[in-house]
Amino acid sequence: MLEALVDFPDDTTSADRVLTLTDIDALMVRLAESGIRRVSWIYYGDGHGGFLIPEGFAEKEAAPGAARTNWGDYASTYRLLGNPLKVAVEAGHRHGLEVYAYYKPYETGPGIMFPAGMELAKKWGQLDCIGGKLGWMDPFVRANPELRIKRRTDDIPAWVDTAVVHSIRLTKKDAAPTRLTPEHIQIWTSPDNFRYQPISAKFTVKETVEPSTRLVHDQRGTVLTRPGDPVRVFTVSGLKLEDKFILVTTDFAEGKPDFANSGLALLTALDEQGREITGTFASGGAIWNSSLVDFRTNGLMFDYGWGAAEVILDAPTIKAKKLATDSQHDVADANETQGFIAFARGRNAYLAGALCETEPKVREFWLKCLDEMIDAGVDGVDFREEGHSTHTDHPDDYGFNQVVLEKARARPGDLLTNIATVRGEAYTDFLRECHHRLAKAGKQMRYNLQVDFFRPQPPASRLLAYPAHIHFDWQRWIDEGLLDGSILRFFTLPFSSLYEDDIAKDMINRSAKRGLPITVNRYVETPGEKLTDEVQRVKSDGRFSGFIFYEVNSYINFGAHPGECTFKYPPVVKAISDAR
Repeated sequence: MLEALVDFPDDTTSADRVLTLTDIDALMVRLAESGIRRVSWIYYGDGHGGFLIPEGFAEKEAAPGAARTNWGDYASTYRLLGNPLKVAVEAGHRHGLEVYAYYKPYETGPGIMFPAGMELAKKWGQLDCIGGKLGWMDPFVRANPELRIKRRTDDIPAWVDTAVVHSIRLTKKDAAPTRLTPEHIQIWTSPDNFRYQPISAKFTVKETVEPSTRLVHDQRGTVLTRPGDPVRVFTVSGLKLEDKFILVTTDFAEGKPDFANSGLALLTALDEQGREITGTFASGGAIWNSSLVDFRTNGLMFDYGWGAAEVILDAPTIKAKKLATDSQHDVADANETQGFIAFARGRNAYLAGALCETEPKVREFWLKCLDEMIDAGVDGVDFREEGHSTHTDHPDDYGFNQVVLEKARARPGDLLTNIATVRGEAYTDFLRECHHRLAKAGKQMRYNLQVDFFRPQPPASRLLAYPAHIHFDWQRWIDEGLLDGSILRFFTLPFSSLYEDDIAKDMINRSAKRGLPITVNRYVETPGEKLTDEVQRVKSDGRFSGFIFYEVNSYINFGAHPGECTFKYPPVVKAISDAR
C-alpha cells in the first residue's frame, strides 16, 4: 500500500495563504488519484483548539528556493478548519482513503524561540528559555511547565547565574598556526540577547599552546580533539563583563579562516577566581526563525540542539540563514554557523516543550489527546517518540524529574540505569492503555521503529531528537502484542540498512513472527531520482506491506486559489506511478 504523511503546519505556513476545506478536499483527491491509499496526518492538539501560535510573525527570509514561513496563515487556517484532523478524516473518507492520526506524544512544544529583547518575544512568547521565549506549544505545556522533562540540579553551583566574567579562553581544535592575533578579537555584549554592542574597555590577550584536558567532537560525533592533544589557546583577560549575553567575534572581512572548534568547546568563561562559568552557547545556527539571527540588529538562538557543530571564529561574520536540511527541520549541514561564538550563563532547567512520561498528569493528558483522535474518526494511530521538542545541546542532562528520581532511588543498582528503566516502564504502560482504547474503538495501532535510534550507540547527530535516559522497549511492545503494525523509520542510515543492518533485521523478524504488516517510511527528498528504485525494491520484497512518502509538503503544492493542489516533485510522481 502506498501512503502519504501530512505535517500540516508545514503546509499552512508555506502556502502563502489561508488553507480551506476546499484545499483539504483537493489534497485528498490528488493523493487518491495518484495511487495513495492511506494518509497519516500529524496531530498538533487538533481536538482541543491546536497549539498556541505566534501568529504575528512571518519569516521574510529563508533558504534559497524555500517558501517563507507565515505563522498568521497557520493560525487563520486552524481557526477556519476548527479541527484539521477531523476535516482530513472526513475528506479522506469521501475519496476512498484511510486516514490515520500520527501521534508524537513528546511533540508538544518545539524549540521555536524569539530573542528576549524583541517585541516579538514580549507579544508572542509563552515560556522563558535562555535567550528568549518559546512561542509554539500546546496550551497544556504553558499551563503546566513544571511537567516538562527536567534538567539535573546537582552539577551547577548557584553562583554561576550572577558570576562576573573576568577572562575568556578561546580554544582552537589543534595547535596549528593561526592568522588570528589579539588585535583582531572583538567582544560584544547584551543584557537581553538583542542588538549586541561592542565593549569599549581594553583587554589583554595571551597566546599559548597547551595539552587538551577534554575529548571534543562535533555534531556528528567526529572527534576534533583528544585529551592530551596540543591545542592553541587565546586567553582574554582584564574583563569585567556583567551582561548576561557575551559574544566574541573578529574583524576579518576576507581571507582563509583557520581558528575552528566545536561550538561547545570554543569559548570558556572564567570568574575572578579562575573558575569556569557553566554556560550555554550560540553560534549563528537556527532551525526556526533564522531571519531573526543577527547579533547586530536582532538576537541569537541558544541551546537549539546543534551547538556542537564546528565553528570557525575568524571567518567573516555573515547573516545566518536556515541551514541545509535533509528533512524539513533537522539540520544536516552547519556551514553557515561561522564567524562568532556567544555565551550565556547557566543551562535551561527544562527541555523546550517535551513532557515527562512518568508524571501521572502527563499520561492523563496524552490519553485525552488519543481520545480526541478516536473521536475525529481516524482509522488508526501511528506513534512516534522522536520530535523537535527535545532539542538541546546537552541532551544527557535531562530526564531528572522528581517523580522519576524517587522511583529510581527506591530500586537497587545504578541510578541512571534505574532512571531509564522507570521512564521506559511508564512509557510502555502508556502504550498499553493506548492499545486498549484503540482496540476497543476498532482502530489500528502502529509504531515507528527507529532503525537509527533504537540501538546501543545511536548517531550523535540524532540525540537531540529524542528524550535521553529512557529505555524504549520496542522488542517488548512487539512481543507483547501492543502493535497492529510496524513502521521502519530511518534518518541517518542509508536505505540499504533495511536489508543489511542487524537492528533492522531484528525489527523485521520480530514483526513478521507476530504477523504484523511492516511499512517503510522514507524522506522522499533524500534519494531523489533513486526513489523509484527504492519503492520498487520494497514492493517486490514480500516482507513489506507498504511505503510512506514523507512528507506531503515536499511534493505537493497548494496554488494561489482554494482547490488548486498539484504535485511539484517529479521523483515522487514517477515513484508512485510506477508502483501502482
